[in-house]
Amino acid sequence: MGLAKLPYELLSFVVEDLDLVDIRSLSLVSKRFQYLTEESSMAKQILESKAPYTLEARTACQSKQYATQLRRLMKRREAVSAIMPYSVAIMAHAESWIYEGGVLCYVRDLQLRVLDVHNSANSESVVDLRALVHKAIPESRGLCSSKLRIKPLYYAHSIVSCICTLLAKSGSASWLLAFNPHTGQLITARPLESTSKIFVRNDARFLYYGTHSRYGEYDYCYWEISAFDLGAATWLDDKLDVPEVMGADHGTTICFEIFGDYFYAVSNQAALEVEEVDWVSHYICFRFPISRDGFRKYERPRRRIWRRNQVEGVIDDRWYFMRLFKDEATGQLKVVESRKEWLGGRITARRTYYTTVIGDNFGKARPGLTEDPRTRASPSDYGTTHPSSLEVDKMHPAGATKPRPRDPNTVHPGDDNEKTFMFTLGKCPMRSYHPSCQTFIDLVLVDNPAPFDPNDQLIRIRGSSRRLRSSEDYAERRANRGRLPKTGELKLQEALDHDLEDLYTEEPVVFWPPEVNPLIPDPALADLYAVLSPKGYQGSIHGTWDERTLVYATGDDRPRGLKALVMVSWDPAIRLACTSQYSDHRTSGGRQQGIGAFPPSHEGKEKDKEITGWRPSSMPDTTLRRDGSPDSTLSLEPVNESHWAAVESARYLEISRGFHFSPSTTRHA
Repeated sequence: MGLAKLPYELLSFVVEDLDLVDIRSLSLVSKRFQYLTEESSMAKQILESKAPYTLEARTACQSKQYATQLRRLMKRREAVSAIMPYSVAIMAHAESWIYEGGVLCYVRDLQLRVLDVHNSANSESVVDLRALVHKAIPESRGLCSSKLRIKPLYYAHSIVSCICTLLAKSGSASWLLAFNPHTGQLITARPLESTSKIFVRNDARFLYYGTHSRYGEYDYCYWEISAFDLGAATWLDDKLDVPEVMGADHGTTICFEIFGDYFYAVSNQAALEVEEVDWVSHYICFRFPISRDGFRKYERPRRRIWRRNQVEGVIDDRWYFMRLFKDEATGQLKVVESRKEWLGGRITARRTYYTTVIGDNFGKARPGLTEDPRTRASPSDYGTTHPSSLEVDKMHPAGATKPRPRDPNTVHPGDDNEKTFMFTLGKCPMRSYHPSCQTFIDLVLVDNPAPFDPNDQLIRIRGSSRRLRSSEDYAERRANRGRLPKTGELKLQEALDHDLEDLYTEEPVVFWPPEVNPLIPDPALADLYAVLSPKGYQGSIHGTWDERTLVYATGDDRPRGLKALVMVSWDPAIRLACTSQYSDHRTSGGRQQGIGAFPPSHEGKEKDKEITGWRPSSMPDTTLRRDGSPDSTLSLEPVNESHWAAVESARYLEISRGFHFSPSTTRHA
């Protein structure tokens, strides 16, 4: 009996053993299977079993539009894996900026503007920073605007945190400002003794900031963290002096994040040196609960979390990046780290993305999850015991002779010089990894072909993804390979490479947009490149990303220097009113037409228009984004009475430079 003849109830059991990519493909091969992504109860079952911790699943629980959000999730992952975004746009020109939780905050001319990107808002909350600073810091009232330096640090739960520096002849002084730009509430203004590596994190109950400024034993520098109770509008008397020596560079050697009821910190360094001198490296972690007495409940993991053995190979630490994230399928807290290594003594370096579970090492032990045998190599596949059962002497070099095997499902090899041309670090200013799609994506600078001005920069996106092989393909490859030699006969790195080849199929590295052909002028493609590489804004490229979007800045990196902020979106629901359909733009000979008009659905079906969920917004959404002198405290001023907060039309509408398209309208190089 074929699948098409199976009863509804039986097919739901079959779907349980398929991943989202297979379910998506099955729904497209025949009208008989369209209900898998269109029928609400089936979509709810798939979301709750396959991706319960996604933003789409949370949105579906609130809106009850399970089918709409399931298709949105599938299309978002499909776009990331294919390196084919749904839209690009120049969002603003700014002096400084942050992008957190789908919200863009940027500063220009002492105005801070807050734009809800994820909800495609067409208006922004605008804060007059000079008026705000005069209200919060009396010492600023005698200074001219050129003596103020304001930089946003963080945004979550409708609270913006900034660092404000006053420049005076007698010296400079800095304050931490926190305020709600939507309601006009000034939350706190706290003088800072140090701003070294300052960070801010907050939820709806507490705000934390930390600096890398406390010197201790052996002249090592330690982190110290302070807390503000948002409900009581007071700073806690206690300060957390972190006892561990940890990394100092956010997103490179250390991560701070709030997940659920805990504040977490994870570092890949345990000393000030660029690389540890110990033979065995472990992640340095701690957490504490979000509460008034949270600092007193400081908690280390139950056991050390192994990172790597130094004999695996030399590391180029300039390519590091790391990020804490919650697994979209299991809800486990994990860290993903990118390292460029010369593995196993090879002459060519390779970038590799390693994923490690962090959250399960705190508190009570959790029972293991039942796994498909092909998704995790067994101990016998390695020719030795599983990593969790190995004990290595960290302090003795002899431990280096006992490197640990790795689970191939937590290792994603990137590209190297043997397979493709590798960009230098200066030509690859931004790097990212999407664990849910097992895809790495880079922002790269390429040599400018004609007809571009050779003095202009040219920005492209490159990336690659991988997929698990089918059970049959995996079994066949293992049978053809035969039994792996024992560890003494085959090095662990070679055994891991064999496991990776058997388990996964790698997609080739692709570039987007397509390469320009100097012999065939394409005005529309030239205009697309002009959005990605805005003319007059060159150099100092840096950016950030989340599961839905990539945002980067390019331009003058000097104080008060302007940078162009560019957004690349993988989410079909993000449709900015300033963007035009790329295919229409192309057929019109490159002329801007149809500004504000939205494209037909990506599959040519009227019913799929609901997938986007786009609605014009008159005010940035203020729903939750994530799971010296006396301090100023909460001053409850309604936004219509506040003299420093207002709502205005979004700046990207004035710029009006952007495109939206379906993946079929732009092909890879």
